[in-house]
Amino acid sequence: MGLNNNNSVEKSGAKARRSIYNLVLIVVVGVLFVTGYTYILQKMYNDSILDNAIAEDSSRTDAMHKGVSNALTREDFTEINTVDDMNTERYKLLQTYLNQIRNMNSTRYFYTAKRNTEGRLIYLVDGLDLGADDFAYPGTYIEEEMIPYIERALSGENVYSQEIIDTTWGHIFTACYPVRANDGSNEIIGALCIETDMEPTYVFISERNNFVMIIGAVGIVAIVMLFFCVCIYIRHYRNQQKKQQKILEEAAEAAYSANRAKSTFLFNISHDIRTPMNAITGYVELAKHHLNEPDKLSGYMDNISNCGQKLLSLLNNVLDLARIENNKTVIENTINDIDDLFTSCITMFENSAEKKKLTISMRKNIKYRYIYIDETHFSEIVMNIMSNAIKYTGADGEITCAIRQEDGDNEQMCNTVFSITDTGIGMSEEYISHIFEAFSRERTSTVSGVEGAGLGMGIVKKLVDLMGGEITVSSAIGEGSAFTVSLPCRISSEEEAKAKRADTDIDKTSLKGRRVLLTEDNNINAEIATELLSDEGLIIERAKDGVDCVEMLEKAPDDYYDIILMDIQMPIMNGYEAAAKIRRIDDRKKADIPIIALTANAFSEDKDNAIKAGMNDHVPKPIDMNVLLPAMQKLITGK
Repeated sequence: MGLNNNNSVEKSGAKARRSIYNLVLIVVVGVLFVTGYTYILQKMYNDSILDNAIAEDSSRTDAMHKGVSNALTREDFTEINTVDDMNTERYKLLQTYLNQIRNMNSTRYFYTAKRNTEGRLIYLVDGLDLGADDFAYPGTYIEEEMIPYIERALSGENVYSQEIIDTTWGHIFTACYPVRANDGSNEIIGALCIETDMEPTYVFISERNNFVMIIGAVGIVAIVMLFFCVCIYIRHYRNQQKKQQKILEEAAEAAYSANRAKSTFLFNISHDIRTPMNAITGYVELAKHHLNEPDKLSGYMDNISNCGQKLLSLLNNVLDLARIENNKTVIENTINDIDDLFTSCITMFENSAEKKKLTISMRKNIKYRYIYIDETHFSEIVMNIMSNAIKYTGADGEITCAIRQEDGDNEQMCNTVFSITDTGIGMSEEYISHIFEAFSRERTSTVSGVEGAGLGMGIVKKLVDLMGGEITVSSAIGEGSAFTVSLPCRISSEEEAKAKRADTDIDKTSLKGRRVLLTEDNNINAEIATELLSDEGLIIERAKDGVDCVEMLEKAPDDYYDIILMDIQMPIMNGYEAAAKIRRIDDRKKADIPIIALTANAFSEDKDNAIKAGMNDHVPKPIDMNVLLPAMQKLITGK
């Protein structure tokens, strides 16, 4: 029984071995067949590549010959013989001409040749760049490998090399053409030769041939490796399953992290938005209690307006974070009163500080009050740092805001340095190195449940870098934090600042009685715009969409409307389409009416799109009358 089992095992083993042998034999035959078949196909492919390259070069050289031969004269061959002739005007013009043609057609060599008085073939004019290592000077003897082609060309043939020629400069395709006198004699006066670089084609074919040989070697190696591959495959398959499982787990974790990052973003951004919103609501409450005190009420209104502008600036920059990271944010330095600008940024936090019983103090050492600086981005930097100081400083704490100026690299520059120091919860030394990373946080037991700065400080660092400045941080847990920002600024003067204000000052009487066609689909926005403009003495008529706007303009008498304020996103016909249609009206007076885009689309590309659509200017919402009225006056009165 045991013997029978052994025999069965041996038979099974023999059968398995025969199966393996047959499998190996099949693989060997298959590999040999594939190798041979691949070799044949590769040879046919190489021949086709070479034939196509030669045909393409032949067509190119024919075209060059046809274009150049008619420009060559008998004198171009009889009056140029030696190096001394290179100084002649004829040689210089012809060499420049051939060089330009050669460069335009990516040709290796392009030259004329003839037989000298001794009966030897010589170069005349070489189209290579003067001074090239292989430049052929007039009178230089033609190389041996090129003589047969030129001899045949001088006998009247158009000669093409039917194979790749290996010259001292590499592999080339050669075409030589006879040049006949254009004086009616039809005499052959020389040869025009064109050599195109075939080295890339030759290298390509050589590499392909080597590849075929490698295929044969790989086939042999494949047979040897076949048995190993079977065993390795099983192990590899199992490992792949494990890796795939790990990838799926990582993908799930990435999706979870993305959702968590989204929540973190919303949490952090709400922190930065609430500060100006709290200030606005606070001043509104104060205004309600002082309605009969014009001076206080006016101050509250100014602060509300200031906070609204800072909030708009914040929202624009936060929404533009991706643009900052992609280097699409543009720094626009304009003349500003740095004293007023810095003070206004700090003032908006007075209400929040009062609620937390915080003391805000300011120190100023300003040498150059008027400087060129990006007002929006500077305010954004100050606001982010100040809002964190308010948030992370406990009751009865102190916040010190200081600004000073230092001399710059030259007389026209200065460094504006401001610092905001608080007595708040502070940060650990380890966390400081991560504070400018987006969404970075530090949980501390000093104030339960309070998280450190997140998105805001990331924006601050990016903006400071864009403005060419530096920011430093010093802090310790329980001892507060100090942020110092240094920005290089160009110095302006009070005269320049006054001139800037004069440019924005308007003669309101010049706008009174002017008729405005307001195109706005939103009733609330239309009501606000109508009230603001009516208060300035303007007459407002409203169109609810682009179609309505075009119809009202076409039906109105000439010069009835003085200007159009155009919203962009509207039903039926948007502002871009309406502006383009207006510019196509046959009545030129109506077609040329000034149009200002008045829209919440406030990015620079939105302004570009408005101008491309035919509008004259772009003013973003919410409406700032200090911006809108000067723009209107400029377009209506030309002042």
